[in-house]
Amino acid sequence: MIEVSLSFLFIFFLGLFFLLLTLFLYLVIQKKIGNETRKKIEGYKETYRLDMFHFLQSGDEGPLNPDGSQEKFIALIELLNEYSDVLDSEDIKQRISDFAKRHLTKYIVDKLKKKRWSLRMNALYSIEDFYMDHLIDLLHDLYRKKNITVPEKIQILRLFAKFNDQKTVDYLKELDATISDFALLSILSLLEEESFNKLVNDFDTLPKQTQYMIIETIGKEQYLHHHILLEKLLLLDDEEVKIRTLKAYAYTGAPINETILSAFFSSSSWQVRMMAAKVAGVRRLSVFEAQLITLLSDQEYVVRAEAAKAILQFKGGINRLKRVVEETTDGFARDMAQEWISKESGDDD
Repeated sequence: MIEVSLSFLFIFFLGLFFLLLTLFLYLVIQKKIGNETRKKIEGYKETYRLDMFHFLQSGDEGPLNPDGSQEKFIALIELLNEYSDVLDSEDIKQRISDFAKRHLTKYIVDKLKKKRWSLRMNALYSIEDFYMDHLIDLLHDLYRKKNITVPEKIQILRLFAKFNDQKTVDYLKELDATISDFALLSILSLLEEESFNKLVNDFDTLPKQTQYMIIETIGKEQYLHHHILLEKLLLLDDEEVKIRTLKAYAYTGAPINETILSAFFSSSSWQVRMMAAKVAGVRRLSVFEAQLITLLSDQEYVVRAEAAKAILQFKGGINRLKRVVEETTDGFARDMAQEWISKESGDDD
């Protein structure tokens, strides 16, 4: 019985050894094949690098026809992608787009039909990199699929925005909450101003997330003509909207109603007080100096810091902080004023 068991174990481990050896040899061979393929691709890239650069500068395609080996085809795609990242003129973009339309369309379309998610995503990135706007109808079909993943949806929306597709605004109006703030902000930043304005016209009917990102986009993109909307939002009884709107004012030079802003220095929300101080500093609204000095005694450190920073933006601001150090009986105010005097004087270096 013991001999049978030992024989069985010997055969089992011998079989396991050969299985592992076979797997190891397979991986080694695959690695060698991969290295050889990569070596060929790199060789083609060096061979055709100058030809690709010449084509992008002059439009003369020369020997760049990718018909031939798979390695040459991949090499030309990688070269095109590298140059698309560093060359940004409209003429070069058009040549990249024309080359991709002629030679890469079938390759990209085939990748979009693959079951592997990574292959589909890489194809969508290539459409953006190579400005392949002729595939817009296919992208609409993909976007409407029920099994589309969130990353795919985000990337396709980026493409719609980048290609200035007329349906982009409608898609953004129907957006669900699965898309992150960062992704939505990146899409809005790509919109043409006319399309962005259409979206703003329906601001009140949009989901909160979209409203918040629109406010942020107004600030980041310096859309000053939306200052009427910003002023209206400051009057709403919505703390988050007020904070984001004040942040937008801090980014832009849009005119702000000082009477409305004045009330925020005594808000019950420390975030609102902080943003009011920031706006006063960035816009150098010295009319609010007294309120800012009061905020130097605020219970929240970040509010005190923003108030001190704002005062330094005014003419003679450092002298005003020095007077606070000399005259105030409040420890918070004295310490904060001294801290920013030291920063301004370079004593922290």
